[in-house]
Amino acid sequence: MPALDDVYRAQQRVADAVRRTPLESSSFLSEAAGAAIHLKLECWQRTRSFKVRGAFNAVASLSPAERARGLVTASAGNHGQALALAALEQDTRATIFVPASAPQTKQARIRRLGADLRANAASYDEADAMARQHAAETGATYVHAFSDAAVIAGQATVALEILDELPGVREIVVPVGGGGLIAGIGVVMRALAPGARVIGVQSVETRAMYEAFRHGAAVQTAITPTLADGLAGCTDEATYRRVRAVTDEIVLVEERDIAGAIRMLHAEEGVTAEGSGAVAVAAVLSGRISLTGPAVLLVTGGNIDSATLAAVLAG
Repeated sequence: MPALDDVYRAQQRVADAVRRTPLESSSFLSEAAGAAIHLKLECWQRTRSFKVRGAFNAVASLSPAERARGLVTASAGNHGQALALAALEQDTRATIFVPASAPQTKQARIRRLGADLRANAASYDEADAMARQHAAETGATYVHAFSDAAVIAGQATVALEILDELPGVREIVVPVGGGGLIAGIGVVMRALAPGARVIGVQSVETRAMYEAFRHGAAVQTAITPTLADGLAGCTDEATYRRVRAVTDEIVLVEERDIAGAIRMLHAEEGVTAEGSGAVAVAAVLSGRISLTGPAVLLVTGGNIDSATLAAVLAG
């Protein structure tokens, strides 16, 4: 788990590589929630996902020898794009393992960024096992998508931006997959705004962290099809404890709520969000969380296949 000083150092490292994304008030969501709601639009980040923050900090933190060996990771798609871009701009190479079911838009962008894409795994967890084996066989430097301390510190820089613009924030609502983003945000909020609540959101089909909170330990959960493909995967005990230490609660939303949130963001805010990026909005629209405001909802990604988007918008 990184400390606050690690996050400040990460902010300096990635300053020239990432965008300071907009924090925009939403009158539609504020009316729906009965509280002041703001959207942190990480879907407008480079590679259209918050993941570039962690990837760039992790690669910049490596020694020249570690970078020279090449990089390898497993990803549901967004971390893979981010690491491919970081490798390209820091003059090294990357091999990215993703599930065969990863959205085609994410796979295509990984290839365009020059990475060696391996897309034959049955699940994220199988892709991760393949990536680790590749690292062991080739000597490539493995960069974990959400458990690497430098990745977590990089993701946490989004919280510094939020507090800079909205120091009185009372709640931050965060999509949760592997847990690196919410862990990093939690570190910052506990240190700089300890009275604020940090709330995580998962889909009913991507509920590993929710079940860990419910049972008080990591448990096995089924991996099933979901609009929130970026949140799919299992949770281990170390990851659960890292998130548990800085998170107030985890809530679940239904798949239909995610689709409704994607439609709302498109129609009311002019924002294209992928399923995993829209779950915080879904939690508000479905009444799964009660907010006092001012609150910030993270829209974490916008990489959605055009056919999927068209089907969701058609309702």
